[in-house]
Amino acid sequence: MGMGPLENAAADVDAAASAVEAVPAKAGSYAVLQCGEDSEYVRKAYGGYFEVFRALLAEDGERWRVYRAVRGELPVDAEAAALDGFVISGSCSDAHGDEPWILALVDFIRRQHAAGKRILGVCFGHQILCRAMGGKTGRSKKGWDIGVSCIHPTSAAARLFAPLKLPVHMPIVEFHQDEVWELPPQAEVLARSDKTGVEMFRFGDRVMGVQGHPEYSKDILMSIADRLLRNNLILDCQVDNAKASFDVRQPDKDLWKKVCRGFLKGRLQSQQQQQQQGAAGAVSI
Repeated sequence: MGMGPLENAAADVDAAASAVEAVPAKAGSYAVLQCGEDSEYVRKAYGGYFEVFRALLAEDGERWRVYRAVRGELPVDAEAAALDGFVISGSCSDAHGDEPWILALVDFIRRQHAAGKRILGVCFGHQILCRAMGGKTGRSKKGWDIGVSCIHPTSAAARLFAPLKLPVHMPIVEFHQDEVWELPPQAEVLARSDKTGVEMFRFGDRVMGVQGHPEYSKDILMSIADRLLRNNLILDCQVDNAKASFDVRQPDKDLWKKVCRGFLKGRLQSQQQQQQQGAAGAVSI
């Protein structure tokens, strides 16, 4: 028995959703702007944070490179023009600080946004994107957030990531004591949590921040926690709670890959357009 036009349209939407990762994307060029130094653990276990980000985001045929923004290294104009997008990493520094390299990064972000580049920010990167676009960041009034937390996508996120059919709870690894205080004008909240009011946001179609660490694994987080504990920057109970949080819930790494890759590479917007065109065509038959 054949399906009617509306049923065909629904089937087309489901097929497009399941094919988000299957549709080959144009091989692009991307850069990680690394805002912290590699820890000894991450360097030995993974080859550095750049390789950790590549594992999350890179696909066959793409070109990736790293700039040590924390050392003042940023792409010159010609290099930036040849890149399709940027990923801004976490950092031990404060996004609301005024160190020369941070001010240079803020200026760079503004220029690349004006040039139409796609930018994804993680943790410190999330906060510095907020600052660069006109928002405010500062210390969290609820203190450190360390471990696996559940964030809750908003209706805006459900629309943006419709092909992925986001769950109502999305566990993610967190390690931060700063947060977004006030979003830039016209920015849109994509996720919240019980502890943090802005877990994700987007500014237009090309800038997105994620407060958590989709690139982190348990061993990376615990290596950082142990180091901060040795330096008396956090408490034993915070380390114990962070470790126990992984027994309660686990981040869906494959889903986070699709979310981050999809936004950085403009794939989700393309899928949405295809779905809309397919559904409209089917209904008009």
